[in-house]
Order: sequence, then C-alpha cells, then structure tokens
Amino acid sequence: MSFKIVFEPRSIFDIQDAVDYYDSRQIGLGEYFYETLEKHIEVIIKSPFFQVKYKDYHGLPIKKFLL
Repeated sequence: MSFKIVFEPRSIFDIQDAVDYYDSRQIGLGEYFYETLEKHIEVIIKSPFFQVKYKDYHGLPIKKFLL
C-alpha cells in the first residue's frame, strides 16, 4: 500500500506563521521549530501508522521542542 504526505494549502501558511512567531520570541527558534517539524514528517513517512485523528488522516503531534 502506497502512502503520501498531503499538506492542505492553509497548512503552509500556518507553518510559516508558527516559524515567524517563534522567531519573534527568540532568533533561531523558528528555524528550530521547522527542523523539528521536518523530523516528524520523516517519521510519518517511514512509519505512517499513527493514531487516526480525522477519518483517514493519520497524525503525529509535536508535543514540545526545546533549544
């Protein structure tokens, strides 16, 4: 069975908003958030069978990240 990562168009804006917000709190924190997000995406690609959140969508929440 083949899986793919799908980003809703609005999610790209939400991710950018989060990066901007974290950078406004501390320089470099936005980049660190984005790197953390990328690592989580890689985990989902390698092992997509996480708890079903919405119908056929699977998710891996980012609980916390620290510098």
